[in-house]
Amino acid sequence: MTDAPPAPPKPPAGPVRLVTAACIQALVGVGISLLHFLSPTPLLFALFMIVGQGSFGLALLLYVIAIIRDLRKQKVL
Repeated sequence: MTDAPPAPPKPPAGPVRLVTAACIQALVGVGISLLHFLSPTPLLFALFMIVGQGSFGLALLLYVIAIIRDLRKQKVL
């Protein structure tokens, strides 16, 4: 019989989901930015300004919320 090492503890689901959502939103923003950078048309510029920057802003907000929740859970804040 082989003794397997203990499994690492699972991270809390709440902050992980928020950080995952923030990463996805940031990737959407990067994709739209890249599209606008490769083909600078007025339509893509408008799409970047509305969707791309909104996506970056939402990603930043979700990430800050995840950080604050984690700090509160650890009783730092």
